[in-house]
Amino acid sequence: MKRRSFLQLSGMSLATSMLAGCRKGNEKLLPFLVPPDDGISPGTANYYASTCRQCPAGCGILVRVSEGRAKKIEGNPRHPLNQGKLCARGQAMLQELYHPDRIKQPLARSGPRGSGEYTPISWDAALQQLAEDLAPYRQSSSAGMALLTAPLRGSMATLTQDFLRHFPGATHLAWEPLHPEWLAEGMLGELGSPDYDIENTQYLLSFGADFLESHLSPVRYGQGFGQFRQARPTIRGRFSYIGPRLSMTAASADRWLPAKSGSEWALALGIARRLLQTNRQDPAAMQAAGLSAAEIANLVAAFDEAKVAEITGVNLADIRTTIDEAVSISPALAIVGEMVAWQSNAPAAIAAVELLNVMLGNLNKAGGIYYSPTSSAQLSSGYGDLQRLIGQMEQGQLQLALVYGSNPVYSLPPSSQFQQAFAKVPRIVSFASFLDDTSRQADLILPGHSNLESWGDIIPPAGVRSEVIGLMQPVVKPLHDTLAFPDLLLAAAKALGGELAQELPQNSYLEYLETDLTKRIPALSTGDSRQQLDRLLQQGGWFGPESEPARLGRLMPAKLPDEAEFAGAAEQFPLQLQIYPSINYYDGRSSHLPWLQQLPDPMSTAVWGSWLEINPQTAAQLGIAQGELVEVSSAAGSIQLPAVLYPGLRPEVVACPLGQGHSGGGRYAEGRGTNPLQLLAQLENLPQPRLNLGATRVRIKPLAQAGALATSGHPEGSYRRELLGL
Repeated sequence: MKRRSFLQLSGMSLATSMLAGCRKGNEKLLPFLVPPDDGISPGTANYYASTCRQCPAGCGILVRVSEGRAKKIEGNPRHPLNQGKLCARGQAMLQELYHPDRIKQPLARSGPRGSGEYTPISWDAALQQLAEDLAPYRQSSSAGMALLTAPLRGSMATLTQDFLRHFPGATHLAWEPLHPEWLAEGMLGELGSPDYDIENTQYLLSFGADFLESHLSPVRYGQGFGQFRQARPTIRGRFSYIGPRLSMTAASADRWLPAKSGSEWALALGIARRLLQTNRQDPAAMQAAGLSAAEIANLVAAFDEAKVAEITGVNLADIRTTIDEAVSISPALAIVGEMVAWQSNAPAAIAAVELLNVMLGNLNKAGGIYYSPTSSAQLSSGYGDLQRLIGQMEQGQLQLALVYGSNPVYSLPPSSQFQQAFAKVPRIVSFASFLDDTSRQADLILPGHSNLESWGDIIPPAGVRSEVIGLMQPVVKPLHDTLAFPDLLLAAAKALGGELAQELPQNSYLEYLETDLTKRIPALSTGDSRQQLDRLLQQGGWFGPESEPARLGRLMPAKLPDEAEFAGAAEQFPLQLQIYPSINYYDGRSSHLPWLQQLPDPMSTAVWGSWLEINPQTAAQLGIAQGELVEVSSAAGSIQLPAVLYPGLRPEVVACPLGQGHSGGGRYAEGRGTNPLQLLAQLENLPQPRLNLGATRVRIKPLAQAGALATSGHPEGSYRRELLGL
């Protein structure tokens, strides 16, 4: 039997064997002195295409498999998103497969919640318990059940919708802290997924978008940035970054403009004003957006260079030079990012930057922004949906919570009240592969396959100009007694019977996936679909032709952003905290991988922990030395962190990376560093609730003792202090 046929048959038989009650134990790993009979040849490597899931970007990967073991992961050169490139997080996915702390079989809680005390049970017993938990909410309008996931796209979204349709009272929260719901608040967000054509622009202006580290699709944009700098023989693109912190992306710029937090938008309006003065705006693009030059002129009239410098706190000469370059160099492209979106005035600030792109005529042209409409199923929720779910839990309305692909106990600040409300849910079922912060609260854990053992389709949320469906396939046999979450849904449907079982008759997720992909991929609807699917699996997915560009349908009403607000009184908490995604751990999902723990942060060179970045001027005033332990307090709480004296910050700003400080997740993540979300205070009276990672005030107190700061070198090896302008 061919290896491919074996994987398909084993996947299809998994759910039915559970239902029949005759599931066999996993095969033991045999030494290669006795070679297995499925075609493995010692010393011979095979390469399998799949898709990375270490962040939402969805890069294509190639996995080298030798002697039945996955040995190396690289980028897939045939995938249009990353074109053979891959970041460190993607390469470290290999450690997730062989991690010693993976949950290897179903577990039932045997001790108090949070204790980590569990008893192994069989899959037959686990499925029976799951069916009993779900049965009361089938065809019920009761709001007693909720499914918590990350945002879902493609076949996984479709299957989840098909399943939950038979639980009409159930709530589905598809949310994660770094999901770009903020992009939809800007005027262009409704058009679909953006692709910033960085490689073909000549002047790039980033408003707090760290596109080389975490913004939307960093591998895609990192590759584009390299072409922007070096691919054109007579052109080297110029790049300016505006924001209060010198990130790795900002350090790659020709000019860093250290603007006050929440003031970046003023520069966009200053450039818009100059465009009108010099008659360099794009009239056709403005007309398509329903804008008149007179309307915009009235909006931006006050934003001359001096006014912009006053609002942002940036040197007037740098403001003037940046505006001159943005107006005179064409094409010019503005990218707005998370550092702007996580402020209280985010919607209007984002609209100001996108207004600049409209005036530059950047929509769907070389060197601008391409928007391609997507036809694939998408499930995502906003922060307001999360708050409503917390209210349901607080009021005792929720009796059953199912958690898949999400770790909200870690990724939500205690000020949200999620942890307290979640503890009131009588029954919690987790589908996690590790005993993380959330699954430690579960009553029943049904562990899933690792990404390299799973079937699936991944649709990139950004960075492509056509519909791309990246495919996942198991590159090795499952190492442990685990079962993929979609297979569990199908097995539960059979166990519950009735219309649910009739609507979901598939015996495995592979079968469901093939059926669903046939509806969305034209090539699978003609001829031998299995043969066509095999071909797509070999190349890593279906890469459709470039889509017809989406057109601007509306523009948010232009209005000046309000001054940014911060939670906490300035007299009591004089410093502004900025929490930023870690280049190594993203939102914390990768902190259990030791390769990433020992990878030095590119700016601080810190490893194996967390830290607080403080401007040297501020540190000197407070008597804080490099590596000293400090207490950081906000209106929401306090934590202790070692100090990193970092001149790449405005003096009134301190910064901390997200990703450490877990209470679970295995030996490499648990108890390491501190979770800065404990400091995040909630802003009141916002028009639309959101998670504001950059809108909390703090105070710093030195503790006169050394902190546990480990670095691989002096951080000033990454920059020259005298060039930072602070």
